[in-house]
Amino acid sequence: MVVHSSLVTKYQKAFNSFMVSEHTLAHAFIDPMSITINSSFSVAFHLPAQIIFIKLDSTNFLAWNAQLLPLFRSYGFMGIVNGSEPSPPQFNSTKHKNQGTLNSSYVVWQYKDQTILGWIISSLSLVVVSTIYGLETSRLAWQALGACFIAPSTSRISLITGKLQSLQQGSMQCQSFLNVVKSLADKLSVIKINIFYNGVSNVEESLTLKMLLQKSLALAQTLKIM
Repeated sequence: MVVHSSLVTKYQKAFNSFMVSEHTLAHAFIDPMSITINSSFSVAFHLPAQIIFIKLDSTNFLAWNAQLLPLFRSYGFMGIVNGSEPSPPQFNSTKHKNQGTLNSSYVVWQYKDQTILGWIISSLSLVVVSTIYGLETSRLAWQALGACFIAPSTSRISLITGKLQSLQQGSMQCQSFLNVVKSLADKLSVIKINIFYNGVSNVEESLTLKMLLQKSLALAQTLKIM
């Protein structure tokens, strides 16, 4: 497929916005038939993937999520992940489609999207990777993982609320007890957010979650001042 020569300028401006240095950008090379990025540019742009050290499994969704979101924000990628920056059309016109001439905006968007998808995949444990097999965009992968790990199932809510209601400090150190309370409250908070975002109208369930969260936070605050 052919990319117009004017893509060079647009492509460089786009990657400048990703906080890539001018020196690195100067080594970007646009081929008439494709877009090729040399190794020094690729290493600089993909560096964040090398600092993703939390691999998502069944126990650490919150920590994993907190690790990736700052990367998405700092590189201007949140719009692609949350859907507010959808994919531009692959071709600008039927004529361009017949000629195989790609829309330059689509080329840049796709590169960004596949970069995000690469970061997400590199942050998954081997067991979790199978969850997103066949999903070709970062948004689809992100949605699938969210649905898998924060789905507000009745059994999951009951398990967490039961732990909170029966929790006692016992022989635990104050800080250890506080950490347990905070962990359970965080898990309930994620479920609560998921309920509201997905339009679940179970008011009684939502109020119960709200009361448990308030109780947990009040307990945590009491422990802090003891």
